[in-house]
Amino acid sequence: MKIGFRSPIAAMAVVFGMSVFTNTTDAQATTLKFATMGPEKLQFIQCGHIQFLKSLTKKSNGKLNFKTFFAGTAFAHPLKQYDQLVRGIIDMSFGVLTYLPGRFPMTNIGTLPFMMNESGAGARAMTRVYDKHLRKEFSDIHLLAIALPPLYQVQSRKKIASVADFKGLRIRAAGRIHGQILKALDAVPAQIPAPAIYENLAKGVVDGAMFPWSGLVSWKLGEVTKYSLGINLNASTLFHGMSNKAYDGLPADLKRIIDSSGGVPLAEHISSCWRPITKKGKEMASQKGRVVTMADAKLVNAVKAKLAPITENYLAGLEAKGMPARKVYAAIKKAVKEEEAK
Repeated sequence: MKIGFRSPIAAMAVVFGMSVFTNTTDAQATTLKFATMGPEKLQFIQCGHIQFLKSLTKKSNGKLNFKTFFAGTAFAHPLKQYDQLVRGIIDMSFGVLTYLPGRFPMTNIGTLPFMMNESGAGARAMTRVYDKHLRKEFSDIHLLAIALPPLYQVQSRKKIASVADFKGLRIRAAGRIHGQILKALDAVPAQIPAPAIYENLAKGVVDGAMFPWSGLVSWKLGEVTKYSLGINLNASTLFHGMSNKAYDGLPADLKRIIDSSGGVPLAEHISSCWRPITKKGKEMASQKGRVVTMADAKLVNAVKAKLAPITENYLAGLEAKGMPARKVYAAIKKAVKEEEAK
């Protein structure tokens, strides 16, 4: 189901740095800088973002164009995607919010354990509740959509088939909630951005990684791990957005094209690009020489019992700071249930 994104006129912000964004009349072409941390040839990047940018160029009859920057360029640092928008250095970007601990406490309610069964439904739900509950956290950029990668499993060099098997293992995490999950399971979290996981696994610096099935393909983790635990632990949160400076400088007709292309339709488009990669990752996980353990009800319930305090403590902590965390948690859960029923 496609739901339009009601994008507000972004508030004027103090902008630092320089952008190649060109303020033009309706008759002229506009070139925007787009950056993300992934390699250009990555299947997901080709589908999720290059295709989206091409669609904007087509819808605008060539009035919107893009200069792109991917892994290996100065604008691809995993921890800088959001701040490059805030400063106006980059005009449009896709990045990971959970790499920025403490910056998006309400949005990251969506990363709590076992919030959803399917990340596409979760992405649509999160984007739906943005307007009413999460807008304040993104006031320094013009948000186009909240995205969620496929749900996190555990890819490892050692077999994990029970709660006890986590004890003492050094496992890659992506953000604060992941770290809390691993600590609750008696593992040792290692905060490592996605592009660095392969090397750390190959060298034995970490024993495993919390990562979706898609990572066995996209990030070649199938080459450096032998075991998979399928358990749908949680999601991480990502964003696709523009700098306020770039969006505010666009003529009205180009704003309308971007607004009508963002929101739930964009969240769903991004999710749809992960699905075939997830399918391929699951197939790779089951190939000869690898061992897959799909968590049964007994293991899932044991893990849920271990992780239950994480959700309660997280929500209570935000409430103590005056944030309506339980209200937002309930709104996200309701929207997820509705989206998963479609």
